[in-house]
Amino acid sequence: MYIIRRINSNEVEEALALAWEVFQQFESPDYSPEGTEAFRRDIIENEIFISKCRQGICPIYAAFDGDKMIGIMGMRSNRTHINLVFTRKEYHRRGVATAIFRYLLEDVSKDEPAPREITLNSSPYGKPFYLHLGFRPLSEEQEQHGIRFTPMKYMIP
Repeated sequence: MYIIRRINSNEVEEALALAWEVFQQFESPDYSPEGTEAFRRDIIENEIFISKCRQGICPIYAAFDGDKMIGIMGMRSNRTHINLVFTRKEYHRRGVATAIFRYLLEDVSKDEPAPREITLNSSPYGKPFYLHLGFRPLSEEQEQHGIRFTPMKYMIP
């Protein structure tokens, strides 16, 4: 059983290091060098984003196996768009990201007003997982700054 919770401000760097490690393993091979650099620059090393994460404005949820952070799911400040989903390789297909998503849904449902939908831009690698969760594509795959993605939406029941 994994512990799932919002991370603390002092855990942001660990979460982003996990994201970068998993991105390089599973996402980067589908991207151009420009796309990999854009992800590193715009997310992993973006001081404004990092500061918002530390302040809890852009929440990051994580799963822990003991003290080890094994998966994360981050959101933009509006709490209706997921912008980070990464699980360590050895924990793939064990329900980690699904459990984090369920926790995230429960948390955002406490907002006033509660969101009716969650959006994300799926990488090619992640698309089957999001379809399994119930996300639906909003358009065909797109590419911006070398990053390939499919805009998707989940309607909250």
